[in-house]
This record gives sequence, C-alpha cells and structure tokens, in this order.
Amino acid sequence: MKEGYRHEYKYLISRSAAELLRRRLPCIMERDSHAGLTGQYTIRSLYFDDFANKALDEKLSGIAHRTKYRIRYYNYTPDVLKLERKEKHGNLTRKTAQTISLEDARTLQQATDVPVSGDLAKELQQRCRWEGFRPKVLVDYDRTPFVCRDGNTRITLDENLRTRCCDAELFASPRAMIPVLAPDQVILEVKFDDYLPGYLAEALGDIPKAPLAISKFALCLSIL
Repeated sequence: MKEGYRHEYKYLISRSAAELLRRRLPCIMERDSHAGLTGQYTIRSLYFDDFANKALDEKLSGIAHRTKYRIRYYNYTPDVLKLERKEKHGNLTRKTAQTISLEDARTLQQATDVPVSGDLAKELQQRCRWEGFRPKVLVDYDRTPFVCRDGNTRITLDENLRTRCCDAELFASPRAMIPVLAPDQVILEVKFDDYLPGYLAEALGDIPKAPLAISKFALCLSIL
C-alpha cells in the first residue's frame, strides 16, 4: 500500500440501519473522545476548487488520483481551524492537515496575497494565485464516530448533510443551510490501515448498504 494511505469505503444506509449500528458498535469499538457526552459532533468544511472545477470534474469522471483542499472546524466553534489536503487514489486516501489561524483562514478564503503561515497554507495560497482556486461549497453534517486500535479502524455515521446556496462563507449562519440527502439517508464510512478486523466486518455484514461513489463535496455542489 502507498505510504501514508488508508483504505476508505463509503455507503448509503437507512436511518434504521444507522440506529442498529449505534447500539451495536459501542460493544466492540470505542467512542471517539472528541464526540463528548452526546457521542456526536457537527463538522463544517469549506472546499476549494479551481476556476474550471477540476476537483469536481475529476471526481465525477472517476479519475483515480485526485486532490481536494478544505478548511474544517467543529460544532460551529472556530476555536481550532484545520486546513486539510485530501489525496485519493481509488479506495485509498491520505490526509495532510495543518492548524491555521483565523486570520489565515480569512486570507485563504478571500484569496489575497497577505502572507500565511505553514507549508500547506502556502501551498493552497499559491494555487489560489496561479490556478484560480477559490472557495466553492460549504458542507455541514453531524457525525457519530467509533474507533478501534485493531487495523487503526474508524467507522462513522454521517447524517443531516447540508449545504449553502449562493455563497461559500466559512462562518455563515447554520440556519440558512439546505438539506442534501433524503431524511432517511445516512452515510456510513469505514476507514482502516492494512486490514479491517474480522469482527468489525461481521458487525457490518448484515447491514443493507449501497456503495457510495460520490463525495459529500460533490453531492453538495450538485444541488447548487
């Protein structure tokens, strides 16, 4: 396997199947410590693409190796802002992340030449300057995460996927978001390093699920 890459599989499941996993997985996995008492948190991501929507076109065309950039924070509280570069090669993914300041986040969003800190932020700023990268879509969803040391496995249930029409403002009010999936649809994601433990594969085996060949980024852009 390519260095630093992980396996990643996505599925659409029903809300009833998601509820079954919410009861089943805590018996064999740990809850992500970042999820707090509720076991869930909200993710907001601002995705970038170039003037020709290259990242979107590559996704829809099934290009094997592709890259996306996003700024992400949690629970609508931008105390910690993460800039991430996600590389995809088939069902393998690799993520590079850097914590950025509020000022650098605004600089990248506005695509100005004000100096930013960190290699990844400088990389995206260069792509904004020379390739026309700009914020394209705002993506919100609620995640229930489970983790396991075996295989460094992470299983998440993502629901209430929503986006914002007309603009991609990182700090926009959550009240103006538009639902993207049907109310009964939940995205199941399964990520692991070299292997998926057999007992986890068995726990997922009887869950009716449809492979999802499209990303939240593309799903949200498709309705705008």
